[in-house]
Amino acid sequence: MPHVRAAKLYRYNIPMRKFTLLMTYVIEFTLGALWGWLYEEGVELAVNHAYADRGLLHMPLIPIYGFGCLLLLLLYRKKEYSAPFIFISSTLITTLLELIASYPIEAFLGYLPWYYGAWPLNYEGRISLISSLLFGLLATVFMKLIHPLCRRLEKAPPAVVNTIGIIFAAAFIIDATFTFLI
Repeated sequence: MPHVRAAKLYRYNIPMRKFTLLMTYVIEFTLGALWGWLYEEGVELAVNHAYADRGLLHMPLIPIYGFGCLLLLLLYRKKEYSAPFIFISSTLITTLLELIASYPIEAFLGYLPWYYGAWPLNYEGRISLISSLLFGLLATVFMKLIHPLCRRLEKAPPAVVNTIGIIFAAAFIIDATFTFLI
């Protein structure tokens, strides 16, 4: 009967493996949102020589960057792409994402959290060539450096990955709840 026991273990492992995979995406979302916050703060320091809390949440996370990273992971998941291809395609994708997201964000918040009106080659202050190129660079670094490091999590014990993912998800949900609902 060892094959019956192994079959039961295998059957119960599939949901756990899927949950662990989901938690790796939660971790990557969080790292992408943190990566975006660091970028925003870096731009603020470079342009205005001052610290300005660029995030909407209390934690140093900007969710649109996390969602952008998940979108890129979805688009680039099937095969290994070259850095130049990722740079060019993600520059276009993230620019489109920023433009499309700017309208509902402005409607929801009553203001646009970013404005590129003073930047050269901008459209309605919502997007600019410089920010688009920087997004392409950020996306390339994410896909070529951060994502491969996160894939190493698949070799870690599932309990570790799941615990980190649950903590990140809970912290994000609590922070978003306090920020937007309370």
